[in-house]
Amino acid sequence: MGATVFLHRLTMVTEDDGVMVGRPDTGSYAVFPEEGAHVLRMFAEGAPVEEAAAWYERTCGDPLDMADFLETLDDLGFLRTESEAAVASEQGRVRWQLLGRLLFSWPAWLAYSALVAAAVTAMVRDPGLRPSYHHVFFTHYVSLIPIVVFAVAIPCIVVHEAFHALAGRRLGLPSTLGLGRRLYYLVAETRLDSLLSVERRKRYLPFCAGMLADVILLSGLTLLSLALDGHGIPSWIHKLCLAVAFTCVLRLIWQFLFYLETDLYYVVTTAARCTDLQNATRFRLRGGLHRLLRRTPRVADTAFSPRDRAVARWYAPLLVAGYGFSLASLAWAGLPTALHFWSTIADRLGGAHTTAWDLVDAAGFITLSGLQLGLLAHVTLRDRRGRSRTTAPQGALT
Repeated sequence: MGATVFLHRLTMVTEDDGVMVGRPDTGSYAVFPEEGAHVLRMFAEGAPVEEAAAWYERTCGDPLDMADFLETLDDLGFLRTESEAAVASEQGRVRWQLLGRLLFSWPAWLAYSALVAAAVTAMVRDPGLRPSYHHVFFTHYVSLIPIVVFAVAIPCIVVHEAFHALAGRRLGLPSTLGLGRRLYYLVAETRLDSLLSVERRKRYLPFCAGMLADVILLSGLTLLSLALDGHGIPSWIHKLCLAVAFTCVLRLIWQFLFYLETDLYYVVTTAARCTDLQNATRFRLRGGLHRLLRRTPRVADTAFSPRDRAVARWYAPLLVAGYGFSLASLAWAGLPTALHFWSTIADRLGGAHTTAWDLVDAAGFITLSGLQLGLLAHVTLRDRRGRSRTTAPQGALT
């Protein structure tokens, strides 16, 4: 058999449990044993299938099921036909790579440091500039607060996600932006599955870049508020800057909720040399539940690495406690608050002294709530449909 196998451009990164092989352009990844990865290297160098199979048998002592091996490569999208020309641009730079390099260059780091130092100094001198929930109430018109703060905070969320994306693109890695779900939270997220194609030490900056953006925004908005205070400018404008700055603080706090797979979760799992800790832990918890209910326990899932299964032992209690905290918070504050809002809306719609403004306010609230719930349902169904596909575990940064 003298056939030659044609491969797309693949990356190979050595991990504890094998070699992570993948296509950064499609986000398709799989862990191969070192011998299997070497066969791929031989294919990439133009070696015929017969030669690669002979090398494998000499090295491992057993023949390689080449038909099954090639089928696996095809399922992963690694194969290309002989007629397909290698696209030269595949190895070129991704869009915005230069901007990413400038954004994380040493002059930029000096500028960020100066900005943060100036903001900290201002907060020390003026306690009124320090983050506080009181800043959210920048106007007496309570109904305007969530609408205005949300509208102004959207650009900040875009900057947060853009920093994730650009930190990856400076390495030549593609990325996508989208919506995701964490338990019952809707989140914006950056897909960076291609991080699996670089060394672990190079993954930390893309993981932490969003938090860096929040710190920069917090500092910049604080200094902007200080600059706008007085000088004949309406006071609500500088107060709005502080209100939006407070949302940056909330995003930073959010990152510490590891169990919701936040940015810091990926930092921790990368440092712990895990690849899919969250799903390995869920599998362990489901197995424990089966044993508790005296059902036939499931066989250990070999899809998870030994490292993931080992770390899952101590991560499982944290995961359960985290989900318990979120569900308790929903029961304690979320549901009663929602009930209060909806009862208020019902009173306004059915009240004898309802004004036109009350009807507009109620209609707006119902519309926004319906959109949010509909979007949450859509993302939930999309994620469930996507579970059957093979995806890289490093991907969604919030």
